[in-house]
Amino acid sequence: MRPLIQEIQTAHTPESLVANLRGKNGIVLLRSNYFDSPQARYSFVAAKPFLTFRSFGSRCDIIFGSQPSTFNPQLHYGNPWHLLDAIMSRYELLDEIDSPFPLGGCFGFWGYDLKNFTEPKLSRRAVNDLELPDCHVGFYDSLVVFDHQLGNVFIVSTGLNADGTRSEKRAHEQLEFWTEATSRRFPTTRHVASFQNADMSVNPQIAANLSRGGFIAKVERAQKYIRAGDIYQVNLSQRLTAQNPLSGWEFFEKLSAVSPAPFSAFLDCGDFQIASSSPEQFLRMSGSHIVTRPIKGTRPRDADPTRDAQLAYELQTSAKELAELVMITDLLRNDLGKACEFGSVQVPELAKLEKFAQVQHLVSTVEGQLRNDVTHFAAFASCFPGGSITGAPKFRAMEIIDELEPISRGPYCGAIGYLGFNRESQLSITIRTAICAPGKIHFNVGAGIVADSNPAAEYEETLAKAQGFFAALEVAKRRLEISPASSHRVE
Repeated sequence: MRPLIQEIQTAHTPESLVANLRGKNGIVLLRSNYFDSPQARYSFVAAKPFLTFRSFGSRCDIIFGSQPSTFNPQLHYGNPWHLLDAIMSRYELLDEIDSPFPLGGCFGFWGYDLKNFTEPKLSRRAVNDLELPDCHVGFYDSLVVFDHQLGNVFIVSTGLNADGTRSEKRAHEQLEFWTEATSRRFPTTRHVASFQNADMSVNPQIAANLSRGGFIAKVERAQKYIRAGDIYQVNLSQRLTAQNPLSGWEFFEKLSAVSPAPFSAFLDCGDFQIASSSPEQFLRMSGSHIVTRPIKGTRPRDADPTRDAQLAYELQTSAKELAELVMITDLLRNDLGKACEFGSVQVPELAKLEKFAQVQHLVSTVEGQLRNDVTHFAAFASCFPGGSITGAPKFRAMEIIDELEPISRGPYCGAIGYLGFNRESQLSITIRTAICAPGKIHFNVGAGIVADSNPAAEYEETLAKAQGFFAALEVAKRRLEISPASSHRVE
C-alpha cells in the first residue's frame, strides 16, 4: 500500500492545531514560516509516536506505544547512532512517490553529548546536572504538513506499525484522527492566552552558571590554547536559568512572538519541553543531496534603519568574523566529505548576510552528494555536532569545551528536526533554545572565540543572543542583573 496523502481545507494554524492536541503524547511542532527562504517552506505537526527512543550514555530506552500509560521501556546498550540507524531501516519507504516533505519519520532532538559516540576518544567531564536524556525522539507514522508557499495543508498517513509492517486500517484510522483534529473548532479558552494572566509581577531572578568575570577567564584560557597552536577557534557557552510560571508551550508561544526564526520548534518530552527559535540550518538531506548552512558573526538589530545598516556593514567588513566563518565553512566541507562522493562538495554561498528579529548573522552554504552506501542517519552522525558550535580543529575544540564548560550542554548545540522514512530530512542547530521544566527554564548562549577576540565583547555577544529569551520572560525592557549561582552580581 502507498501512504495516504490527503489535502484538506482547515482554518487552523500549526499553533492552533497543537492547542487542539492537548493531552496527546509526544507532540512535536516544527514551525518554519515568516521568512522568504526555501528552507522555511513547511511546518509539521505530529503526535502519538508508535515508538519513542531515549538515550542516557550507552543506555537506550525503547518505548512502544503512543500513550504514557503504556511506557515500559526495553533497555538496550550500545551506540545510539547505530541503534537508531537499525530501527530506521525497518520503516524506510524508499520506493514511494517523490515528495518534498517527510512521509512519516523520526522527529525529536539529539543532544550535544552524542558527540562521544561519533568521537569515542573524547572524554565526558561535564556534569549532567539536569539529568536530561542525550536524545529524545519519536517515530511517527502520520503527521500534518503546512505548505506556507502554496497555502496548502496535507495529512500524511503511512499505516506503519512498530514492527515495520503496513496496515491499511491503521492508515485510515490515523487519517481520521487528523481529519477530526483539523476540523475541530478552536479551543474556547486556549492555554496560550494565560500569558496575559501569568503572575509576572515579580521579575524572575536570572542566574548564570558563570559570572561575567568567570566567563571572561574562560575566554582568556581558550585564547591561550589558540596562541599555543592547539586550535584556531572554539565556541564557549554559559547557561542562564530563571524561575518560570509558564508551561513549555506557553513559553514557546512567547518566544516565537518576540524572536521568530525559520527553524522554530516545540517538543513535548514528557517531564520537560523544548522551545526553540533557531536561525541555523544544520543539515537538509533530500535523497542523496545534502546541504549545511553554518552561521558565524553576530550583530544586534536596531530599530533605526541607518544604524541597522551600519551594524550590517560592520559585520560584513569584519576581518575577524569573516575569518571565523571561512574556518567553519572549511571544517564543514571536510565533515560533508566524510559522507559524500569525492569531488561533489561545493560552497555556492559564502558569508551571505541574513537578518533576524534580534540579531543579524553571516551564513555560508555547503552542499554535496551522499555516497550510495550512506544512510541519512550515518550522514547525520558523521557531521555531528555541527562545526559552527564546536570550533576548529573540531576534535581538539571539543576537548577544550569539555575542559572549560563545567556542566553538560544537554540539547544545546545538538540538533532538532526529522529524518523522513522517504529520505527527506532536515535538522537545525539547537541554539536560541529553552529547556522548560516545572517552575524552571534554562537557556544556553555562546560565542565563537578566536585569537583577536575581545573577552568582554564576547560576553556581551552571549547576552545579545539571549535577548529573545529575556523578552519572552518580559524582563527585556529594563537593564538585567545576571547573577551566577554563587550570588556574585554582574553588570
